[in-house]
Amino acid sequence: MKHLPLLAALVGLSVATPAAAVLTTFATFSSAGGTNVRWINSGTAADRANDAVYYTTSTPNATVPGGVVVNFSFINSLIAPMVNNISAVYTMNAVVAKDSPVLVLGNAYIQPGLSGSFSFVSTSDITISGPGLITTTYAAGSNLLSGTFSGGNVVTNRFGSSGASFASGINGSDISFTSDFLTIDAMAQLDRATSLTAIAPTAFTAANGALRSFRAVTGGQFSAEPNPIPAAEIVPEPASWAMLIAGFSLVGVAMRRRKRALVA
Repeated sequence: MKHLPLLAALVGLSVATPAAAVLTTFATFSSAGGTNVRWINSGTAADRANDAVYYTTSTPNATVPGGVVVNFSFINSLIAPMVNNISAVYTMNAVVAKDSPVLVLGNAYIQPGLSGSFSFVSTSDITISGPGLITTTYAAGSNLLSGTFSGGNVVTNRFGSSGASFASGINGSDISFTSDFLTIDAMAQLDRATSLTAIAPTAFTAANGALRSFRAVTGGQFSAEPNPIPAAEIVPEPASWAMLIAGFSLVGVAMRRRKRALVA
């Protein structure tokens, strides 16, 4: 599944992204019910001295950060059949510095400067098995996916209740991912993109140039280039590599001989 890293379509933006910026989505999650994220900024002048905070809540009305149960999936991977809409605990904590005023672009409010961390933890044992895989059982509490990000954005629609939160390495964000289930290339381009729906009350700017407090329902996707590979994927043994290399060498010799014969 390919996608452009910014969820601009959700807020009516038109973003030109070069073709090289197309990544592969390898993980998704969706809400298991109810609002699960909270943005706090009262919109008063006093807030000029404070950072805005953005976090998950364990229940729709919780007033402190907490983990929330979501549905999590790996896609475009050999382990996708074993990790498909499974129950996971999602925790996210982020802040936006007080000196990062909101930007207005068309019908969207863009709040830059988002930085924080997130994690998805399994709630039950998961066994990975199948062709090309080493049968492995991951205990409940294993790290499905976690990471950090900075230089992200929160975007909301000026006249609606939808938006997005995203951070993309292609667009200058600093992102890292780790997983017990996947091996992620240290040099990979990474992308974290989450949707915001059912925003209430509708987010808007205040006199101090920041998004006011709201709650919302979030889901999203995580992408990389190159695509991560399963940690349990079978790697050819040295003897197998030697046979492959020898086979390629024989093919090369045969092609050169054929070429000389045709020339003669």
